[in-house]
Amino acid sequence: MNLERIQQALQEERLQGWLFYDFRRSNPIAHRILELPREQMFTRRWFYWVPAQGKPIALVSAVEPHVLRSLPGEQRIFRSWQELHAQLRDLFQPGWRIAMEYSPHNAIPYLSLVDAGTIELVRSYGVEIVSSADLAQHFVACLTPQQIASHREAGRRLIAAKDRLLEELTSDLQAGRTLTEYSVQQRFLALMRAQGLLVEEPPLIAVNGNAGNPHYAPTAEHHSPIQQGDLLLIDFWARLPEAEAIYADYTWMAFVGRQDEIPSRQREVFALVCQARDAGLDFIRQRLATAQPLQAYEVDDVVRAVIARAGYGEAFVHRSGHSITTAEHGEGAHLDNLETHDERRLLPGTCCSLEPGIYLPDFGVRSEINLLIHEREVEVTGVPMQHEIVPLL
Repeated sequence: MNLERIQQALQEERLQGWLFYDFRRSNPIAHRILELPREQMFTRRWFYWVPAQGKPIALVSAVEPHVLRSLPGEQRIFRSWQELHAQLRDLFQPGWRIAMEYSPHNAIPYLSLVDAGTIELVRSYGVEIVSSADLAQHFVACLTPQQIASHREAGRRLIAAKDRLLEELTSDLQAGRTLTEYSVQQRFLALMRAQGLLVEEPPLIAVNGNAGNPHYAPTAEHHSPIQQGDLLLIDFWARLPEAEAIYADYTWMAFVGRQDEIPSRQREVFALVCQARDAGLDFIRQRLATAQPLQAYEVDDVVRAVIARAGYGEAFVHRSGHSITTAEHGEGAHLDNLETHDERRLLPGTCCSLEPGIYLPDFGVRSEINLLIHEREVEVTGVPMQHEIVPLL
């Protein structure tokens, strides 16, 4: 736990403190920021108050007085709920602004980790509770230089595996070999692992109408053949097999045939997705270059507007991008004003995907790149970016 860094962040946000609360590991963000032991048992409520200045205070049950002993500061033990309420009241002064893992109107459900009753209890002491959404990003989503390097390397290896897969598919098609979504998935899985990547879930391989389902995944029992004239969506992600390595996550489109055989509508829809992707990227670049505030939902608005203006708004059924950390879908800001209203800032040192898609009954398309957010610029990984569907023949 980095107490100095937490208190510095609180002072920058002009907050009097951060109140962490947990019951039976209901608050994974608190556990991660406070670096609590994963193997330890937590069966009772606890609070941990970190003031903007001064020593923290832990409130722990007499049944489990040991659970926060690894943390700095004073420990206070409660037995009854009345004692807990009294000790909580003593932590604050009326009018203080404090952070908790709470999101107004559940706008960001990933941050709505403290139950409504606990929020009511703390508010009854005359304090204003603000969301810890941006505060938490500094500790769960901002990457170290080593982690950024691990993301870049994972991206390079993934693209190399993808390029090898497409070469092999071309050879197989020319030789008349039978291909299915499942067989291609398993081959790609082997190619990624041959690159020294940790692949915990197989890639998504989908043809034609199956690609109209954003999370369609073939299995040994349920899959479709891959044949001449099919449109192929390939979604793949992995990370280096080292502690705290960061994922890379990309999507590419291919066509089982020659360039001139790709249907015009598929070309047009994919070009539209690329236009939307590039509009979002340009918007991020402009905001960062001019040091303007950049909130995640704004990027989604820009990307989605391109697709909506072309008449495909209803077919873009997911957010424009997600946070990437040691988890494929991380705890940082998501480019989202559809599924949620994510007002979190895109902070320097964070990583996210940018992946608009259009999903129709007979085919679906998506283009996915990853972005490393820097102080005044954005870095794209998964390059070169795809601008045309790749013909396999």
